Order: sequence, then C-alpha cells, then structure tokens
Amino acid sequence: MKTSNIKNCNRKKILMVVAGGTGGHIYPSLSLINKMNNYNFIIITDQRGGKYYENFFEKKSLNFKIFTHKVSSPSNKNLIQKIISLLQISISLIKSLFIILFKKPDVVIGFGGYPTIAPMISSKICSIPSIIHEQNAIIGRVNKLLSKISNILALSFVDTKKVENIKNIIFTGNPVRREFEEIGRVNYIKSTSNKPFTILIYGGSLGASYFSKQLTSIICQLPEKIRKEIKIIQQVRLEDLKTVRNKYKTHKIEAEISTFFQNIYDKFETAHLIITRSGGSTVAEILASCKPAIFVPLPNSLDNHQYENAKFFETNDCGWIFDQINNSKSDFERLLKDIFKNKHKLFKASQKIRKLSQTLSNLRKSKTPSDYLSDLISEMSNNPKKRINNLC
Repeated sequence: MKTSNIKNCNRKKILMVVAGGTGGHIYPSLSLINKMNNYNFIIITDQRGGKYYENFFEKKSLNFKIFTHKVSSPSNKNLIQKIISLLQISISLIKSLFIILFKKPDVVIGFGGYPTIAPMISSKICSIPSIIHEQNAIIGRVNKLLSKISNILALSFVDTKKVENIKNIIFTGNPVRREFEEIGRVNYIKSTSNKPFTILIYGGSLGASYFSKQLTSIICQLPEKIRKEIKIIQQVRLEDLKTVRNKYKTHKIEAEISTFFQNIYDKFETAHLIITRSGGSTVAEILASCKPAIFVPLPNSLDNHQYENAKFFETNDCGWIFDQINNSKSDFERLLKDIFKNKHKLFKASQKIRKLSQTLSNLRKSKTPSDYLSDLISEMSNNPKKRINNLC
C-alpha cells in the first residue's frame, strides 16, 4: 500500500478513482483529477498504476491516498493462474470494502482494467454512486460486466459497440490534458520552406517494435527530396534507440529520437503529421488537438478495439488507417508519398477533425470531457439519488 497525507477529509468530498495500470486507463483519470481540486482522492490501482499516480501527485498540492492491489486477468487459460486471479480479486474485494467503509468516498469512478473489478463491486455493496468510463469504440469485457452494477456507463464514442442492452449510458468523451485542447484551438499550420515538415511517430506509452524497425526503414527509403524536407520526432524502445538514430543519420534525415517524451503535447504542437497506434487516450488526444494522423492499430488488441477507434476517424474522412498485417511496406510508402504530394489533404483532415470535435462538444453542452465528467461527479455527490438523463 502506498500512502500519502489525506487531510481534512471532513471539509471536502472524496472521489475514489480506480484504474488498471496502463496509460490508456490512467491518463484519462489524471486529466479528470486535474479538474477537481475541490476533492480529496482515494486511488486504487495496481503496481504499474501506482507509479503513474505517485509521480502525478508529487507535483500537486492535493490530498490523496494510493492503494495498490495485485490483480491479474481471470481470462487466463491456465487453470492454476485462473484460480490465483480469482483469489486476488477476492482479496482485493475485502480490501476495497474496508477502504470504502473507513474512507467513505462520495462517488467512485472506474476507468477499466482488472484492478477495477473488486472496488466497483464494493461500491455497489456499500451503495456508493458509481461511474464506469469506457475509453474505446468497443466496450471492454471488464467494463461491460461492471456497467451492470454501476449507476452510469460513460462513453468516449457516441457509437460504442456492444452496449445495446446496457441502460444508463451517457456520452462524455475521453478526458485529455488541457494542453491538447489548447493545440486544437489553433488552426493547422502548414509547413514552409524554411522549416522542416515534422512527423511525430509514437506507439503508445511504451513505443512499438513495428515503428522502430519497419516504419523507420520505410521512411529511410523515401526519395531523397522528401528526406531532405522532413524532421522525424520518434519514440522508441530503449533496445532500438541506437539503431534507429543511426538509420536516420545514415540517410541524412533530421531526427529527434527518445524512449519517452515527458511533455508529448509539445511534440504534438510542432507536428504536421502524426503516425501512431490507436488506443483510447491516443485517439482522444488526436481529436482534441485536431492533428491529422495515420493510425496503425495494434494487431492483437483485445476485440480489435484499436481498429474500431481508428475507423471512427477514417469513416469521418479525417484520418488514415494502415494495417500492418494485411498491408505491405510499399503500401505505406505510397501513402506517405501521396500525402507529401498533396499536403492540402492534411489541412482538410485537420479541419474535418475540428468540425467533428465541435459536433461532439455540442452533445456535452460545449464542455470538454474533463469538465463534463467533473460536473457529473459533483452532481452525483450532491444528489446521489438523482437520475441522470441518457445522451446516447
């Protein structure tokens, strides 16, 4: 258990935030917490998530307490591992009940992942108002299960799949950091002759082998005229760092390579094109910043949710999808060449994202996802029995 100084809990309401330890679950919760300075916070996550939250709260003057529960997937085919997982969830359930009984949170919000199962069940047992938030275009298995016992299922996509029989659905969007929203307020800036055409490449929170190897090779094979014009900003895994740097240097391509960019929104701001995976947080950042992107969905993502996320942009004609399994390197090379030849497509894509973003904002009464969710939580904490009207 990780602890900090949660003080004066009697003066402020308490929000309990529960999330799995990946960036896709954690980042939306951090964006929400940033909007709720008038609350104290109870955090339940796993060991990976604990580090995210510790680093976040270290820079904040907020009252909080972090609990880490060890929970693995019960979907494991190995019988012994399945039994261990169910035992872990049972232990987490007991711990969560004690946390709720002693800390008395006013509202519980879950952002998905197996560590959310027990705390959300505990909130139901203790009659604490709860929200489960889904970040993807197809609802995850854990969130679908928990939506049956939560007061509200909050969606990031209006047309989220597999939610047909779920009641109390509301569209909130996916919270992102304020900096991405500020980028989206500025019109798309075209590249000029005295500044390089900047491509930001990153594969989610931990980089991607495909990007480091195949995509780097594709870019290095582009015509010399294009290579002279571009600058690459790329996130890579530590084991690929030296190789990728040397490749770009050999082909005389200006490049900024790192294993992690602390303030990725700074890179977003300078980018003319983004090439990325299509996890829930990533597509939300693209939507908020109105930056044109080529999405390369993770092939083995659960229920193919990354493809469904990216399809939202392709369907609205404001982004491109590249299938790394079914498409070839030459297909990607042709796509990049076409974009360079017709750069006006990037400006049009940015404008269409902005229009789409505004349409979605209107559904939230012109509020950002973070503002809308924080207002919803405040309403629930002030009047737990009030029914929230569906928006979907």
